[in-house]
Amino acid sequence: MDKRSTLLDYLKQIFLGFGITTAILEMMAVLFGDKLMGYSSMFSLGSQGISAATAFQFLGVIVLIVTLRFIFMTDSFIKELTLTARMVLFFIGSFAVTVVFIFIFGWFPVNDPLAWMMFIVSITVKSVVSTIVSSAAEKQENRQLEEALRRIKEGQ
Repeated sequence: MDKRSTLLDYLKQIFLGFGITTAILEMMAVLFGDKLMGYSSMFSLGSQGISAATAFQFLGVIVLIVTLRFIFMTDSFIKELTLTARMVLFFIGSFAVTVVFIFIFGWFPVNDPLAWMMFIVSITVKSVVSTIVSSAAEKQENRQLEEALRRIKEGQ
């Protein structure tokens, strides 16, 4: 967590997240768009894809979530919290940002329990996968650093 983040790292995370999100939305539009047209503003174009408005809405969500990640998952602002506390706060913040966008932009009817269940399942799966990938990457980086340290010690 003490690796310094740069503006380029920040932008890379934004556009990586935006690219993945857009690809998933486009696949959903092709597969389910005609069925969801009229039900969700995200699929106003049906199976033809997502609108520019929806793309910019998701870009806004991604920018806010990457900003939350910068705040909670680097030492730039918060230094005293444990990794677990940071992750919990990050996921709560990400969830809250997404819920606000759901209400503002009508991504799905807010009075539909099935839509909320699907949203909660999808965000939970995304969070679990993200945590597993991040943990694996951190463990690999730690192993590489330990190996480098061991080689330095042996060379002395």
